[in-house]
Amino acid sequence: MKFEIDVSGDDIFHNNFTICVAEKDREEKSIIKGFKFKEELIQTLISRWEKGQYKYSFTENKRGLFKVRLYCIVLYYLFREINIKEGLSLTICRDFKGHENDITLNLKFFLGERLGINLGKPLYQKLPQKSKAHWYAYLMSKDSENLLNTYVKIEVEDIELFLKRKEDLKK
Repeated sequence: MKFEIDVSGDDIFHNNFTICVAEKDREEKSIIKGFKFKEELIQTLISRWEKGQYKYSFTENKRGLFKVRLYCIVLYYLFREINIKEGLSLTICRDFKGHENDITLNLKFFLGERLGINLGKPLYQKLPQKSKAHWYAYLMSKDSENLLNTYVKIEVEDIELFLKRKEDLKK
């Protein structure tokens, strides 16, 4: 299956930043899933990260890696919801410039190892504005009433499963 991935918003730490995955090349009944970051979730994650509750150091030069990890965690839950049983081809918009290798490694872990999806090498490029992933990411970011049926519910505890140290998860 072929999917595109895009985001809408300036920064993953801003309210209404949206991550969307959309099936490519299928006109009718395409699979589209997304997640929108809300202020409360963002503040909780940043606060706990600043307090050293995660395995990622709170430093300015680690900020990009932390954002990439959050991005990939959300992608894990979106693809888990889709429940793909076959190989996967991804076209990913270049929203995290310079972190393509980090994203690829994270996706190999999350999608390959955790979900058992045969993942080809992702293609990183600017998606056209007419792509479904681009369009739906934008629509979801503007959907103040959350009326679209594309959202996947992800709680802070779900995200923290992949941020906390293993010994801290047992507490």
